[in-house]
This record gives sequence, structure tokens and C-alpha cells, in this order.
Amino acid sequence: MPGKRARRHFSQLSEFERGLIIGMKTAGWSTCRVAGQVDRSECAVRNCWEQWTRECTHAWKTGSGTTRKTTRREDQRIVRQELVDPTVTRSTIRADVGAAIVPQTISIHLAEANFKSKHPSVHSV
Repeated sequence: MPGKRARRHFSQLSEFERGLIIGMKTAGWSTCRVAGQVDRSECAVRNCWEQWTRECTHAWKTGSGTTRKTTRREDQRIVRQELVDPTVTRSTIRADVGAAIVPQTISIHLAEANFKSKHPSVHSV
């Protein structure tokens, strides 16, 4: 469609872009004009400006990630299972821990504990 900008999916505003938006809006620019200048959607510009006017900050809030699905004890059990038997599967670990989690969550917890991938590298001699 002519005249449409390509969307920038799933990319968040950088600190620099947030500063530009706040500066331009403070100078009296319209949301549409600011969006065109920084190549972002009007919605993203509006949200940034609203956060600035509401909280007087443009920084992301700390701790705004997803909530943990496992307890510390369950995390320790996941790591212990890997230590005892490095060939154990993720679904076996999930069954042993007894938590309703997906295998990807187990992989994330093992990566946090500095365990490598389940697929060992192949060394040829």
C-alpha cells in the first residue's frame, strides 16, 4: 500500500528515541509529526508521552518481566536432576519436579545455572 510505513514489530523504543519523542512533544509537535520523524507508530509515541506526563519519567520500570513459574526449591531440584544424570530429558525432569511447566522453562533455569545445551558438541579426532 503506497504511503504506508513498514512496521517495526516487537522492537521497543530506545532511550534516545524516548528522549526525542519527549523533546518534540514538549516543543509542541503533533503526535503524527513526531511519529513520522522517529519512524514509529502514533500509538508508541502516545504511550511514551503519556508515561512521561503521568510519571515524569521515560525509563522502564524495574521488575517488569514475566513472573516466575517455579519456586526456588523447584529450581534447585531441576539443577540437581541435571547434576545427577546429565542425559535426563526435560520431560523426565518436569515429572520429577512435579511442577506444571514446559520443557523450555527447564532449559531456561538450567541456562541460568550455567549449564550448557542438551546437545553435546561433536568432536572429531
